[in-house]
Amino acid sequence: MTHRVLLVEDSPTQTITIRKKLEASGFTVLAARTGAEGLVIAYNELPDLIVSDVVMSGINGYQLCRLVKNDPELSNIPVILLTKLDGSLDRFWGMKSGADRFIPKEPGFTSLVKAVRELLEDWSKESRLRVMPEPSKAPTTEEINNRLNQLLERLLFEATIIDEVRRLGEEAHNLPLVAEQLFDLMSAILNYEACGLLVNESTESTALTDCGKGVQERAFLSYVDRIGIQLGLPRSRDRHEDKTYFPQNSVTQPIDVKGKRLGLLVVVPAGDRAFKAGDLKVVRIICEQLSVILKLYLSHKESATRL
Repeated sequence: MTHRVLLVEDSPTQTITIRKKLEASGFTVLAARTGAEGLVIAYNELPDLIVSDVVMSGINGYQLCRLVKNDPELSNIPVILLTKLDGSLDRFWGMKSGADRFIPKEPGFTSLVKAVRELLEDWSKESRLRVMPEPSKAPTTEEINNRLNQLLERLLFEATIIDEVRRLGEEAHNLPLVAEQLFDLMSAILNYEACGLLVNESTESTALTDCGKGVQERAFLSYVDRIGIQLGLPRSRDRHEDKTYFPQNSVTQPIDVKGKRLGLLVVVPAGDRAFKAGDLKVVRIICEQLSVILKLYLSHKESATRL
């Protein structure tokens, strides 16, 4: 079976050159002159691989790659970013966008053909059922631009959360203050009725909580402590045996560093509602950053003990 490669390139001359090179190597080439046009073709045709220039007007290669890798319909398609840029920063940004390869343009495009073959060989080894979508369901250029804006807003939102949590590291020696600022941040993002942070301090755990009016702190502490024990953490310093609190949709996210469990975060949504997928991702992002802060806190504590 001949593999189909989608080439997204705004230069007509480069398009002709790269198309001839890929077709001479046995590939069928679909071409687009803009990122938006390329995405429409990707949804309509589901190519086996995408090669995209980076520097393009409108949707550039980095943005196109992020859209592809963040869409369940397209995310398994390998993407090669092709550019005249060859700096380490450009390569890093290309990989961060989800690209499978980042290749500088060169005479003859030998590296490109080699990368296409390697990625498609790996692709062929995996059993994938590709269902062709109905053309009428493929997004329009306007819808694609809207998706891009939504993606960029989400990435900015996530980056802002990461920055806010990292700032808590300035108070890493003061765990109660870290917890207080953490709960302030989380309550501004998530609608919860109770939130608890459990920290592994070797022989026992420290539990810090933020409870709404309808939740008794003692009962919630007992609930968090039971979860911590189930997940391998020592009992909390404030041990309670109050088993009257059984939330239905609580979310528990362990906080680990290199296989060591430093703690966990327990969040209970308000009312009978469950957190959405975006909310769950926020909790994961926060815990990823908390792992660094808890490591600093435990390191401060160990140093203070030695003095």
